[in-house]
Amino acid sequence: MVNIRLLGIGLVLLLGLAGCAESRPPAVSPVPIPAAQRDTFEAGLKAYQDRDYAKAVRQFQAVIVRFPGSALLEESQWMIGKSYEAENAFERALKEYQSFLVNFPNSSHRYESVLRIDLLESILRERPTQRSFTRHVGISLSGDPGKAPARWEKALDAAASDGIRTVILPGYGPNGVFFKTDQAPVVDASIPAAVKAAHARGFKLWVRLPARHLPWFKVPGEERDLRYDPVKKRVGPTSALDLFNSVTLDRLGRFYLDLAASGADGIVIDEESLIDAWEGFSPAAQAGFLQDFGEPLQRDRLMTLPGADGKTDRMPESSGTPLFWKWSGWKNREVLNRLAEVFKTVRARYPDLDWVRIVPSSAVTQPHMALARSGLDLLEEKQHGFDYFGIVLSFDQKQENPFVLLDRLGELIGDPKRVIALVPSVEARWAASHLKDLQGVGLMFFEAEKEPIAPLTRRRH
Repeated sequence: MVNIRLLGIGLVLLLGLAGCAESRPPAVSPVPIPAAQRDTFEAGLKAYQDRDYAKAVRQFQAVIVRFPGSALLEESQWMIGKSYEAENAFERALKEYQSFLVNFPNSSHRYESVLRIDLLESILRERPTQRSFTRHVGISLSGDPGKAPARWEKALDAAASDGIRTVILPGYGPNGVFFKTDQAPVVDASIPAAVKAAHARGFKLWVRLPARHLPWFKVPGEERDLRYDPVKKRVGPTSALDLFNSVTLDRLGRFYLDLAASGADGIVIDEESLIDAWEGFSPAAQAGFLQDFGEPLQRDRLMTLPGADGKTDRMPESSGTPLFWKWSGWKNREVLNRLAEVFKTVRARYPDLDWVRIVPSSAVTQPHMALARSGLDLLEEKQHGFDYFGIVLSFDQKQENPFVLLDRLGELIGDPKRVIALVPSVEARWAASHLKDLQGVGLMFFEAEKEPIAPLTRRRH
């Protein structure tokens, strides 16, 4: 049997890593290493030495995924931890070192890994756990970010509100994104220039970007999610990302890091549903459910059976079975947990970046239905890394009183400064004059195609 520990040490010495710039005499490997494994591992070492830590992690992970049983597994996992730590992704590095000790208890890196774990735990304990929140007042613009600076003065004048210090711009279009990244087609890299122009005017700039529904994101087909049709009782592919796939999750983190590198001050998750009732049926998700509950997900048991008339209510909030609710709650939490890991990775390098979540009014007024249809639970989401929660207000008198809606959302989130009211720009003057009536929440004007019906000018709860 090959001594994996000695083989790993020999390889690192051979390739001159070990944290030292001086060359060392080459060590001879006990057995020849297949070229594909060696090349993949060496590419990771080269990326690490070039300080391209994201690429280094990808290469070392490729060794683990593509070559199970390889003699390079020990050194690959060790270098993943080193790469995360070098990138200041301390939470991920800590988990990797802890896993390393479990997987390779007799490793020559054991003593150093214990020291790294102690150090990282100390760093994370000393980090402040509370963020300070600011009441944001601003405007959200549509269209090409490259043209935004030319429109800002007019748009801000139209808003007619003192205290506007935040601007939101789209980070993507139908064919790609507006910032440099290797993870998606780049329409034009105009976000950095827009950030510079915003900062010159004293504004913060937030960028809108989805978390899962990114049809132009560059991933192989098997890393897309699957949707279940309860009528036809079959699954089919979607354009949404499968966040239960570790490779996809890692690439999503790099995607957000690329955006944060543009200088943006915040990222706005602008999709109403992170994962709806019939998404999330990938093999990885179902395997996770089986592992946690010890029972396979039986898709045909998610809805109640048809009645005597052969009909059944297809609305999940009324016809979902106990299995449906168990699955929905688990799936929702797991997706949020995975996104929270992405947020932590990005925050390790950009600690002041704001994460903003736009939620539908049903999350406040009909939470049972919101969880069933949209996989949305505000009490869960506020615990998973989002700093601010925005909600679009309707000024149609047939709809929910917007002031009551804001009060309820503020109570759920626990801090009114973390709540942002999104108001159509055609209502900017009215909303600005009622800023004191908004119970301390933030205010964001957005461009609308048409004016809403009958604005509420006096009604209060």
